[in-house]
Amino acid sequence: MATNTRTVILQRGEEEQLVLAVNPRKMVLSQPQNTLSYQTILGETVHAARGSGLMQVTLETFFPHEDSRFYQGVEPQKALAMVQRWKEEGSPVRLLISDSEVDGLFLVCALERTFTEGDRDLGVRMSLKEYKYVTLAGTDIVTEDLAGGLHPRADERVVPTVYVTAGGEDLWTIARLYLGDGSLWKGLALRNGISDPHGLPAGKELYLS
Repeated sequence: MATNTRTVILQRGEEEQLVLAVNPRKMVLSQPQNTLSYQTILGETVHAARGSGLMQVTLETFFPHEDSRFYQGVEPQKALAMVQRWKEEGSPVRLLISDSEVDGLFLVCALERTFTEGDRDLGVRMSLKEYKYVTLAGTDIVTEDLAGGLHPRADERVVPTVYVTAGGEDLWTIARLYLGDGSLWKGLALRNGISDPHGLPAGKELYLS
């Protein structure tokens, strides 16, 4: 049986983890250059470099059927449902690809299923984009205008003091999204009297500060 030359792991929090049983033959990693395009007063279009963009990763593999020689105890439909849930919830997951620079938080942006006649394995193709939590002041955000100038845009970001859960979330993810550091989940648990930080019920009010 073929042996993976790398380990590919997707993990959310401390409880949910998916190790690919079969690595993609090819994994595409890209990091596009950010550019800003605007028009001058003379009507000319100008492109300005804005630094490296977020890393993007594309993986194409399959979740092996129970009868497959690659099967490692994870039912393909359960693996698919878990990744689909991460995508729908917009939950950042840790993506680790050994022997590469990929080891950080990513969002599952696209998830496709592929079917091959006579093959009971579940083919999947995932596109992930690097996740960065950044707190910006109003003067850090700029927008373009047709005269070619860059002007500060009003800070439209609203940071709530109370967060109402949607259901199925965990404190680590909420702390990462709204406090900027997942390790602050213990303080959230203590502040809100929560003993189990996983699988929070829908409609629960959490005091963030």
